[in-house]
Amino acid sequence: MKDKFLTILFLSLSVLAIAKTDKLISKGIFNVKQKGNPKTVKKPVKKSVPSFKAISYKIIKSNSQERAVKSGELLMIHLFGIGKLADNRDTILFNSYAAGNPFFIPVDEITLGKVFINLRKNDSLEMDVFADSLFNNSFKQSTPPFLKQNSYIHFLVKVENVFNQKELEELKQVELIKRASKDSADIKALLAKYKDIKTTFSGLKYVIIKSTTGNSPQKGDEVEMNYTGMFLDGKKFDENLNVESPFTFKLGLGQVIAGWDEGIMLLHEGEEAKLIIPSNLGYGEQGTGPIPPNTTLVFDVKLLKIKSKTK
Repeated sequence: MKDKFLTILFLSLSVLAIAKTDKLISKGIFNVKQKGNPKTVKKPVKKSVPSFKAISYKIIKSNSQERAVKSGELLMIHLFGIGKLADNRDTILFNSYAAGNPFFIPVDEITLGKVFINLRKNDSLEMDVFADSLFNNSFKQSTPPFLKQNSYIHFLVKVENVFNQKELEELKQVELIKRASKDSADIKALLAKYKDIKTTFSGLKYVIIKSTTGNSPQKGDEVEMNYTGMFLDGKKFDENLNVESPFTFKLGLGQVIAGWDEGIMLLHEGEEAKLIIPSNLGYGEQGTGPIPPNTTLVFDVKLLKIKSKTK
């Protein structure tokens, strides 16, 4: 719903915990090389400028019989990354294990591709990536100020699988079928809890939880909302329950997902409702942030106020 849902290149940066991980960080994997110093002492000596290697790696386990990675393919990997804070403490920056899902990263990724192109399926490795290179080149943003300057992120990596474009499409179809079957059962269980659930022509389902006789908003109206966004299993991914700072947008102008533009227009001022939004009215095949592709979403919403109409 907000900018927080914008998708970055291949994963969302999240500082999950601060931990002592000295045993996980291997020494000697990379070296900081110095440029030559002037030999003469007759002139003021200039300070040498460190030349930082963007990335280095070491294979921990590999099998020459496994499928080799090729340019244009996609890696399914588990990733655990540790960075250095400004005070030199270790912090966990990336953890696909905690997220419960591996990452899908192109073999030709601008920074990590220099390592990925040398791998095989089921390889285990560790690599050190210069933080500035990763953030500036891959994420197209500045290195977070809480990280130590000129520091490296130490990654432990496991290549779970490798997919070409055809294999990826086949995998997506299998996952779609699995998700559709599970969603169908979850939606049925959710609908059984409520009466008077309505379904629109587009497939949006909604039920009025608290009815009012207020005005209904029209296309172009600015509305103030409180909401809680959930998956079908009830797990929350976002909410705004602050009446003093409600979520505001102009209705019907594509500022929110299609399920919201349609669903909020069905409400009266002051009403509370539950919207069950199919993926084609939500974030579709791409997904965004914490929302996987092809995901049905559930929103508890309250239309606090209709503010104005665009002229």
